[in-house]
Amino acid sequence: MVTIVRVEQAPFHELPHRTSGPSGKPLRHRLPFHRAWATGLPDGVDALIVTSDLQGREDGGANRLMGVPVAETLMALVGEGTIPQPQAAFLCGDLYDYPDCHKRGGTGPVDEVYEAFAGLTPQVLAVHGNHDELAEPEALPTTVQLLDGGVRNTAGLRVGGVSGIIGNPGRHQRRDEEAFLGVMESVTTRHPHIILLHQGPEDAERHRRGDPGVTLSLATGYAGLTVFGHSHWDWPWLISLGDGQALNVDGRVVVLSRADDHVAG
Repeated sequence: MVTIVRVEQAPFHELPHRTSGPSGKPLRHRLPFHRAWATGLPDGVDALIVTSDLQGREDGGANRLMGVPVAETLMALVGEGTIPQPQAAFLCGDLYDYPDCHKRGGTGPVDEVYEAFAGLTPQVLAVHGNHDELAEPEALPTTVQLLDGGVRNTAGLRVGGVSGIIGNPGRHQRRDEEAFLGVMESVTTRHPHIILLHQGPEDAERHRRGDPGVTLSLATGYAGLTVFGHSHWDWPWLISLGDGQALNVDGRVVVLSRADDHVAG
């Protein structure tokens, strides 16, 4: 299985941007990029990109969704040798913000983010958050796969995913708890190396938000790596969960590289 052995708390890069704040006022933030290392990556996989909740807009006149300059920044970091060439990108949802960043919780199309990441890595796997839509799903690059109960083979890894959150099924990208856990467990019983969620587990030990039902299901029925967003956690972002691990990537970009003996030790 893929096992994370180290995560660096200090970012190696930051990207300034605007995001919707309270009371209808945009905020200026700096999106952090972090390094992490894992054992169990297949031969030929030097790095993976994992991220979630890139709600915001770039600085400058183009005003693109934040995920687009994130992908371009990662390409530049590869080009200058700062990070390895990633073989896949895993996106865990909530990639939209209003053009004027006037209100939190905007829902809209995120096609341009998927297209940008398709230019970075050979494969892009994603789950939708509760604020994501597609304007033209049929026009997405063939290397982009959206997961909602499925498992795909990517870069030598089995990767599953469930889109959305637990909530009123009448609202966008929501299922009731029984339905959500049923879909999630249909994925975990196929034993993927990695599962992508938008809404993830709680961290009861540190009183950090997440869903208790998701926590119990993963802790008792899954031994792999869960990557998720939706609820922002302060350090540490990696927890043990039963026989597996869970990594919160809400509002951050993590470059997950192959661990050598020095790092793993």
